[in-house]
Amino acid sequence: MENRDTANGRRSGLPWLLALCFVGLAVLFRLAGNAVAGPADVAAPASAHSAPADLKTTDPGRPRKAHPLAHNAARTRDINPDGYLIPGDDFSAIEGRLAERVVYDERALLVMYHASAMCRSQVNPEWRTKAKTETGRIFSAWKESFCHGRTTADESRAYIEMTLDSFLRRHEDWDDRDKKKGTSPYFEAVLNSDSPEDVSFAADLVALPGLDTWDLGLEDVEGTTHVAHLARYQQVALQGIQCSELGGCGPNELMTMWLCLRMPASSCRAGASVDDMWANEFAPDEIAIIARIQQRILDERARRVASSSSKD
Repeated sequence: MENRDTANGRRSGLPWLLALCFVGLAVLFRLAGNAVAGPADVAAPASAHSAPADLKTTDPGRPRKAHPLAHNAARTRDINPDGYLIPGDDFSAIEGRLAERVVYDERALLVMYHASAMCRSQVNPEWRTKAKTETGRIFSAWKESFCHGRTTADESRAYIEMTLDSFLRRHEDWDDRDKKKGTSPYFEAVLNSDSPEDVSFAADLVALPGLDTWDLGLEDVEGTTHVAHLARYQQVALQGIQCSELGGCGPNELMTMWLCLRMPASSCRAGASVDDMWANEFAPDEIAIIARIQQRILDERARRVASSSSKD
């Protein structure tokens, strides 16, 4: 991949780990598309603010587990005052509310990056009979009501480019050619600021095999049978922070569907929120570990902000 100029004119290569994230994104949505066989024509439009019947089915006999992270989604309207994602959003609603803000608002940019990626390709009109997997059926039903037949490949490329530019401007001092530091700068960035893009990239990177490990929360799993799952717990803690800051993690909402494609197949259920899917994937003691890791991230951010303020 060729070098690109950053905003201040300095020559910079695309960070190699960031490139992995975008390659992973392409693979993710190719797999989602392959979950439904047949021609990819424009789907019939659905109601803008009502989920189709396929999305409303849940397992009424399965008890809901109490989730220590559930307050994140429940309090979205309080801690998300600018309305990044709200219940009932489809792509047009999100675009109308946030598209003009992407040049100065990182959160708006990240939401548009996710939303446009979801509608990059058309929905197969035969998905109800051609779906190969349950996740494919759930995603196709949601995508039909979210995109309304609109495709956004051009918009998606533009938002990816803007996200790259934003990342490079924010971390222009990072030298892509020096691999000695591995992934540690990405994880440190999460502790140094509340940038939603940094949280998103770190969540993607932390669970990739073959990369450096992050020791945050190690004390929460030492001496338990969960040590091998620390990276996944860290990832979920970061994703929970995103839910708090952006919203969209309730039933049939944007970030829920985004994460649904990345979760174990058994966790991706029609009509489920992100908290529901996590409760389905993790045991209660694991949920408690994730909550502690999330709190460690937030506490360390607060500590660093306070330390910086005291020096001014």
